[in-house]
Amino acid sequence: MVNWEKVSTLPFLITITSELVYMSYIQETNTREEFLNSKTAINTRKMAETSLTQFGRFTESEYSKTPEEIISDLKDDANALEKIYTVLNKWITWLGQDHPEIITFCGRYKNIKKTFKAIHPNTQKQYLNHTKGFLEDVGGFDINNRRLRKRVRLPKAEEEEPEPLTKKELRILLDNCSNKRKTMLMVLKDSGMRIGEVLQLKKKHFDISKTPVEIHIPAFATKTKKARTTFVTQETRHILLRQLNEIGQDDLVFGTNIDVRTSVNTQVSDFDYLRSKIGMTYSRFLEKYDSNGRFKITLHSLRSFTATQCAEAVDESFAHGILGHKKYLSQYIRNQDKLSEKYVRAENSLMIYESTVVIDQDERVKKLEEEQQKSRLDVMALTNIMSQLADIKADGVRKDLEIKQLQAMLENKESCSISSIP
Repeated sequence: MVNWEKVSTLPFLITITSELVYMSYIQETNTREEFLNSKTAINTRKMAETSLTQFGRFTESEYSKTPEEIISDLKDDANALEKIYTVLNKWITWLGQDHPEIITFCGRYKNIKKTFKAIHPNTQKQYLNHTKGFLEDVGGFDINNRRLRKRVRLPKAEEEEPEPLTKKELRILLDNCSNKRKTMLMVLKDSGMRIGEVLQLKKKHFDISKTPVEIHIPAFATKTKKARTTFVTQETRHILLRQLNEIGQDDLVFGTNIDVRTSVNTQVSDFDYLRSKIGMTYSRFLEKYDSNGRFKITLHSLRSFTATQCAEAVDESFAHGILGHKKYLSQYIRNQDKLSEKYVRAENSLMIYESTVVIDQDERVKKLEEEQQKSRLDVMALTNIMSQLADIKADGVRKDLEIKQLQAMLENKESCSISSIP
């Protein structure tokens, strides 16, 4: 047993103090940059950055403070969480209103003036989720989801039925592109890839020895961080091979910058310009949805086109698989060898310049069975007709016999009458 009364407390205090100082270099929370870096997907990080930008604009206009300053002020506040719910609720209300005093400049050369317009409810929900994560990771606040739903009132979004991109519209779009961009858009409409995925592909990710051509999307390029295989149609094959023959194995096929975000922004801007140019002749390309003000035809429309055509040609499960959506028990169902077979069935629906007649084994059997059934019915009908003809013929023979008998009776009667005359 240690007699603590005889132990000097000074060394003990020095030890405790030194340990506290030694451990103080470890941060309890993340920084803003660390929070953003944790978003590995391009679109997710972009949305998180935009969310914090809008939240910062709100806090500056409402409290004349940055989000980090508000976090610092609430650190030692006993009612910090309730105040955070109040701030977030005010922010959602603020997002639902126009703010003409907030002016930004966008476009490739930052020369397009834009004022702050009310944010769509679906976008508000995404902003709230990212900002909640920011307050938890950077601020260290334990935000309760049930309490958040009760305190922060999100408006309900109007839902409109999305309009599909037709083959005619897709052809107009492709016919107005340069050769390189046309190749990229055709690969997108065939494969169902996201723009961020196709821009990270290198020549080595294409297997041109297969029919159809296979594209092996690496895990680092996908949104879900899971590798998958997709394909391109016959009509895209020849123009794709022409472009692949001009580059090396480790060269980007469609990407314009090693920074994926920069490359994506460039393609989005170029597509906006292309849409505006085509819209001068075809007004359909400039139409927007009333509920959210978004264009009806975007780069994402090509991915929707792929999903729709594959679902109609094969089934919805295959369509989700091509797009890279998570499937039920996909880790146990590994039928990769069936993908190309199913894609061939959908190929004709995906092509807009060419067409082929594709009939799989099941459809062929079904067609033969239908033809056989039709032949069987025809034979039965013919047999019935032959039976009726036989009956008619037999009836005709019987009637001929009766006629002959009547004629013989008449002749006998006449001869008897003549012989009886004196």
